[in-house]
Amino acid sequence: MGSVKEIFASESWSRFRNLHRPRKPQIGGVCAALGGVTPFAAWMWRVLFCASLWLWGLGLVSYVILWICIPREGDADHGA
Repeated sequence: MGSVKEIFASESWSRFRNLHRPRKPQIGGVCAALGGVTPFAAWMWRVLFCASLWLWGLGLVSYVILWICIPREGDADHGA
């Protein structure tokens, strides 16, 4: 188990630094953004959010939080 600094410097975490929503999203672009940086396709994220919406009610809340937190593609302040 590495230190926290080593973990966040790893290659897998570096992909999340490039996380952004596309300019022309279907709804909010959250699933497309997550699909771009994880090994799961965007449709898998959509199924997960829908299932969590019906099963636990947290899908909508988590989607909105991610929608607010993930910057849009091409935003000037992203990556600074």
